[in-house]
Amino acid sequence: MMPVRKRVFSYIEEKFGSQGERIFDKHPEFAVFRHAKNRKWFAVFMRVDGGKLGLKSAHELEILNLKCKPDLAAILRDGDQILPAYHMNKKHWISVNLSSKIAPGQVEDLIDLSFELTR
Repeated sequence: MMPVRKRVFSYIEEKFGSQGERIFDKHPEFAVFRHAKNRKWFAVFMRVDGGKLGLKSAHELEILNLKCKPDLAAILRDGDQILPAYHMNKKHWISVNLSSKIAPGQVEDLIDLSFELTR
């Protein structure tokens, strides 16, 4: 089975033609995905310690920050699979915990929504 990170990167590249850009010198594993035309970010892949996300686990987790409608974000945040966004506006962004048991289809739906919201 393909690692989650690879599956997410492939999905974004195939559907939206966007490749992850490594723009953070201190964090070469982080990747930003942008719209081709307006250059707005619609997804950010990061590796972050669970403690920084408010979780009890200090293990490093793979997360994907996505734009989300504020009312939907409030409903989706469950303290495990979907969290308040790390280093982004917590009202308009969420962190999807790719290290959790979140369904691949849900991740893809949230990526699609983020892409639409950032057009």
